[in-house]
Amino acid sequence: MTRGDVMGGLLAFSVPSLIGNLLHQVYSLTDSIVVGRILGMEALAAVGCTMPLILLLAALMIGTNIGVGVLLSQAFGAHDMDRMRRGFLNSLYVGAGISLVLAVIGAPLSRPILELMGTPEVTLQNAVAYLRINFLTSLCPMLYYLFSCAFRGMGDSRTDLYCLIVSVAMNVVLDIVFVAVFRWGVAGSAWATALAQLTSAVFAAILLFKKYPVMRPSKMDMRPDRKLIGIIGRLSVPIAAQSAFNNIGNLVAQGAVNGFGAVAMAAYTAAGRVGAFALMPLETLGNTLSIYAGQNYGAGRMDRLQEGRRVTLRLQLILSTALGLVLAILGKPVTRLFIADASDELLRISYQYLLITAVPGFLAGLMLTFQQLLRGTGDTAASMRGGVIQLLSKVAVIALGAQVFRSLPVVWLAWPVSFSAAAAYLCWYMKKKSVLSAQ
Repeated sequence: MTRGDVMGGLLAFSVPSLIGNLLHQVYSLTDSIVVGRILGMEALAAVGCTMPLILLLAALMIGTNIGVGVLLSQAFGAHDMDRMRRGFLNSLYVGAGISLVLAVIGAPLSRPILELMGTPEVTLQNAVAYLRINFLTSLCPMLYYLFSCAFRGMGDSRTDLYCLIVSVAMNVVLDIVFVAVFRWGVAGSAWATALAQLTSAVFAAILLFKKYPVMRPSKMDMRPDRKLIGIIGRLSVPIAAQSAFNNIGNLVAQGAVNGFGAVAMAAYTAAGRVGAFALMPLETLGNTLSIYAGQNYGAGRMDRLQEGRRVTLRLQLILSTALGLVLAILGKPVTRLFIADASDELLRISYQYLLITAVPGFLAGLMLTFQQLLRGTGDTAASMRGGVIQLLSKVAVIALGAQVFRSLPVVWLAWPVSFSAAAAYLCWYMKKKSVLSAQ
């Protein structure tokens, strides 16, 4: 990505990444469709209750790996493969430690956390089982994300896609077997996802060391490197915190939606899956820009960063407009996939959510472009401050909708308002600090 046509380079990396990210959403879509259609609305609502917490865990893992990705892409851009290999190995140590802490602390706290969120009694037992398994198996997604990060840091989004295809296929099969055949309930869906991710991680390890012999560790490489662990922490903590802020906002939203009843909870769960699919291309472009910025920053090609931002914003506008039209036309029919015999009220709420949160998708794309460009250049602290602004504005609007107006449409406004607030700050910061000026 340090030479040649900017748009061509971004698209060449983005297309396999987009396919992979869309396939990654099949995890939650498969869980929701299988659980909703086989176990019913209450089971789907139970899974939906845990989603903000599951996404919070994923945000911590992904945030850690994005920080690792910045280190790896900069090392790759500078042709420092020794640093890249040692950085990856030390990221495995960091990831294993985080997973152990999550398993030990999170599993026994699953019920108290869900009770604190106001989870209705009718869904509590299933929600606790689903969340507890996700805590105990947190090492599985952590390993998957780390190997994905290694491939992407080297600009190899295709191999990352192959690993994901294996994982998604396993998840679909195991979901059906564990839930529909073995009748393990929502717990079966959680186990299916964990085992699928573990399978993908093993497959990715084989491909990484076979395709890139330079990544095979020596005995000296196996020793923990405090300096590299410190760099990983410096890059990862702000990004993980920012990802956590965003999902804390979703956690607050879930608590607010719980107060509107089981129909609203199920509608929010189904519409949230559809909205995540629609916004995925915008997130993919942002993530690609981070890799692009990291490699060019590592290679000293500051002249290419301005063009990367302009091209990404143009692509974000085109994609968000097309996706908004699709959602406006097909929002209700797609929602019917999740729940058999969905009521008119459920469809109305879910469609309303999509119109307000996902149709104006360019606001999210604008925020993501600025965030990821800053991350790629290593300025993760500024990106985190944008995340704080996003969280505070989101929580404020949710509080107005849930506590003052008692209106779900007002709650849904928290998404576009928070995207706009964060994007405005990040744009101001970049202009004030001249982030993209040649160095």
